[in-house]
Order: sequence, then structure tokens, then C-alpha cells
Amino acid sequence: MKRPDLPSGFDGWQVVDSTPQETSSGIFCCGPCSVQSIKNGLVYMKYDTPFIFAEVNSDKIYWQRQGDGSFKVVYVEEKAIGSLVVTKAVGSNMREEVSHIYKHPEGSEEERKAVETAAAHGSKPNVYAIRDSAEDVALQVEAQDAVTGQDLTVCVVLTNCSSSPRTVKLHLYLSVTFYTGVSGSVFKECKKEVVLAPGASERTAMPVAYKEYRVHLVDQGTMLLNVSGHVKENTQVLAKQHTFRLRTPDLSLTLLRAAVVGQECEVQIVFQNPLPVTLTNVVFRLEGSGLQRPKTLNAGDIGGNKRVTLRQTFVPVRSGSRQLIASLDSPQLSQVHGVIQVDVAPAAGGRDSSDTRGNGCSGETIPMASGGA
Repeated sequence: MKRPDLPSGFDGWQVVDSTPQETSSGIFCCGPCSVQSIKNGLVYMKYDTPFIFAEVNSDKIYWQRQGDGSFKVVYVEEKAIGSLVVTKAVGSNMREEVSHIYKHPEGSEEERKAVETAAAHGSKPNVYAIRDSAEDVALQVEAQDAVTGQDLTVCVVLTNCSSSPRTVKLHLYLSVTFYTGVSGSVFKECKKEVVLAPGASERTAMPVAYKEYRVHLVDQGTMLLNVSGHVKENTQVLAKQHTFRLRTPDLSLTLLRAAVVGQECEVQIVFQNPLPVTLTNVVFRLEGSGLQRPKTLNAGDIGGNKRVTLRQTFVPVRSGSRQLIASLDSPQLSQVHGVIQVDVAPAAGGRDSSDTRGNGCSGETIPMASGGA
């Protein structure tokens, strides 16, 4: 985008958001904001640059309520926000990292100058100059690739960075998180005192069984681990939040014959139930632009840890590269999807079909082949 309202050098990519979380000059809009101004901390450039710069360069501040009701900063987690900026890659469904477009390399002189420039035009220009980031004990949360229906373990690693022994009182507590970001009640916690030798590290693990989190799960299976603690030998406070999501299995889609416009094609869908309980009232949905109008398939019940296989036919009506998408829903499990790329050859004569119905039937009950785990 050309930016004649800005000095030379700020044309090109701009940040625009038509549905932001807050208003700009009384209107729900954001931008356009030059990516170059964000990268170099020039927050005085139009429009909404301070807000967008903060979105990719913020620290996470932990506060503690004091006895008199006031709040005190107890821990600052640097580099917690904006560490990974991604977008959809051109020509594929893969993600592409664009952090280098919005930020200079972490720890570089250019990054330091950009942050100092932005802070100098803020309400607290010396906030980074007076910060003391020395820590006796470092805390790190180890992420686990957890799957819905399986037991999981959350781990915290403590490292003594000092030359003296340190004793840490640690408190871990786990809750679910709604899609709004609001966390539910704590359903699992662990308290432990850890003694660390100079320079030593120790891992603290909290196992969580499926039966413990099953009844608490909400849509998207997101959980929040809160870690707090303090070092007994000094006043250092430890705090960390870690959000993770329980993965659901993918539907495996396989094309059983070549796809040609106007000719019947068949797809095989395979699903493995990850839960030890029966899925009831299972519904599959199948659709794809130019391939299949939305179709609902009632599959009944699927036993615990069982695998099912089903086949469905469809008639492509458009040639070219298409996507066939399948999903599964049941009261016990949702957010299960699968997708397959379908390269549709044109019909004889090279014309697409004028029939756009695409086998559009709904509510069909289907037979399935069932197998063990």
C-alpha cells in the first residue's frame, strides 16, 4: 500500500484489522499501520502503531495482591508475547513464520534500539533502563504433546543459577480454559519443596489421569497450568503460566479412485476413537467446494478405543485442485477433522459439469467396518 501521508520508506505492507478488540479514535478499526514502523519502534507513525507494536513486543507481568489490597509486581516474563508471528503460506495450507518482518532478531542491537525508541514515546520512558532481571532460580515449563483420552504429565524444571544452595517452595495448579480465555476452577494441584544444589536442575512432574480431567473438558480442550513459588533464602518470586491444548485425532481420508468431473469417485474415512469410553450418536460431515455439498452421516455409536472405516461416493462438478473436508462430532468428542487434496481432471471435452448438486443428501445412516485398537 502506498502511504503518501507518511515520510518516505513506509510504503509496502500495512497492518489492518477491521474487527479489533478496542476502538481507535472512537471507531472499531485498526490501521493502516506500516510494518516498517512496527519493526523499528516508531510508534508515533499513523495509525495505531503503539497498540500493534505492543501486540508483538510485550512482556508478561505477574502481580500479587498485598495484605492492604494493593498489588505488587512480583515477576516479569520477558519475550513471552510476540515470540512467534505466523500467517498462512501462499499456495498451501502450511503456516509461514513472518516474525523477521515485524521484529529484528532477538537480542540484536537493532531490536534493543527499536524497543528503546518505542518506550521513549510511552508513558514510562525509563521502564527498561531500571529493570533488574537477575534471577537466582530459573523456571521453565516443559510442553507435552498431550492427546485427549490419554493420561498426561505436566513438568516444571527449576535451575539454580547461583553459587549457593537454594530451597524453592513450588505450587502447581491446573484448570481448563474456555475459548474466551477465561479459566475454570482448579481441578488438580501439587505442592512441593525442592532443594537445589549450586548450578543444579531438577524436574518436578505432576501426573494427570484422564479420569481426573474428563468431566472438566470444554470445547477445544484447552488447559492452563499456573506455577507459583518463592525461594526461601531470598525474596525471589517464581511465576509462570502455560496454556496447552489436548490434541484430538485426525480423520484419515484416502481417495480410492481418480477424480474426474461428472464421474463417481470414492473416499475412505478411517477414525480411531482415542477415548476408553463409547462415543454415542456419532455424526460425520463431508463437504468440499466443487466436490460435495454438505452431507451428514449418522454413524451411531463407536466403542472405546475402536477403529472404524467408512466409504462414501461423490461426483465432482468442478475441475482443478480441490479439498474434501470431513469432520466428526459426538457428545463425548468434537473438534475432529480431516482433509484431503483432490485433483479433479476435466471431463471429456474439457468442460465442467453444470450439475451443482454434488450428491447433496443429509441425515443418511451409514454402515461401517469396525475394528479393534
